[in-house]
Amino acid sequence: MSDETGGRGEVTYESEGFIGTITLRRPEKRNALDFALWLSLSEVLRKAVQDSEVRVILLKGAGDSFCSGLDLSPTNEVIRLLSEKPSADQKIRLFDIIKRVQAIYTELEVLRVPTIAVIQGHCLGAGLELVCSCDMRFCSSDALFGLPEPRFGIITDIGGLQRLPKVVGRGKAREMAFRGHSIGADEAKRIGLVNEVFDTQEMLFVQASKIGKEIAVNAPLAVQGAKEVLLHSEDVSASRSLEYNAARSAMILPSGDLQESFRSYSEKRDPKFKGN
Repeated sequence: MSDETGGRGEVTYESEGFIGTITLRRPEKRNALDFALWLSLSEVLRKAVQDSEVRVILLKGAGDSFCSGLDLSPTNEVIRLLSEKPSADQKIRLFDIIKRVQAIYTELEVLRVPTIAVIQGHCLGAGLELVCSCDMRFCSSDALFGLPEPRFGIITDIGGLQRLPKVVGRGKAREMAFRGHSIGADEAKRIGLVNEVFDTQEMLFVQASKIGKEIAVNAPLAVQGAKEVLLHSEDVSASRSLEYNAARSAMILPSGDLQESFRSYSEKRDPKFKGN
C-alpha cells in the first residue's frame, strides 16, 4: 500500500492492490476548490498515471461533503484576481488560469484506467464539473448537485457545459446551467447524473469499493481499451469510431490475458489477469 501527498497536502493518493484512491482533503471547507488545490490535484493525477499497478481510480472527498465548489474566500488566488479592478491584464491572467484548470480536469477524464466518483453531501459548481470528468458516479442519499454559478454572475467554465450534456442530455444540462438550482440524489439518479444511490455514506464507500474491485479483476487491457474507444467515440462519427474500435481491438486480442481466459475457462477457475 502506498500513501502519497500532492501539493500542500490538500489532495492525497493511496493505492492498495489494483485500486487507487484520490481524496480531496479540505473537510473544514467542504473541500472547496482553490488554485492551490487544483495544482495539488494535478500532481496527484501524475502519480496515478505513473502507478503501473493500478486498474481503477476512486475519487473521494474527506468529511461530510464531496466538494462544495469554488472557494470564495480571499485566500483563493482566483477570488483575489476577480476582486481586482478590471483590466486587460487581469482578463489575460484569468483566461490562463481557466485554461490551466480545464487541462487538469481533462487529465482526469483521459486517465488510462476507469475512474469512479464517490459522492456524499455537497457536489456543486466546480465539484460537479469534476465528477463529470469521471467515468462513473455513485452517491449517498444526502448528496446535493448543482451549478450555482449564474447566481454569482459566473459562467460555468471548467468543462461542465461540455461534459454535463453528454451525461444528462441537452435539456437537463441547460436547466441546471441556467437556473442555478440544486437537485437531490434521487433526481440525479433519474436523469442519469449518477449510476446508483446508496442509503448512507458508509454503504456508498463500501459499494463503490466493491464495484472498483469488480472492474479491477477484469483483463486490464480490455477495460482500458474500452475506455479509449468510448472517449474516442464522443468526438468522431460512428464510422470513424468503428474503425478505431476495430484497430484497438486487434491490438489487444493476441495477449497473454486472452490465453489466460481460455485456460481458466477450461480449468473451471477464476482468471488471473496480468495486463499483458
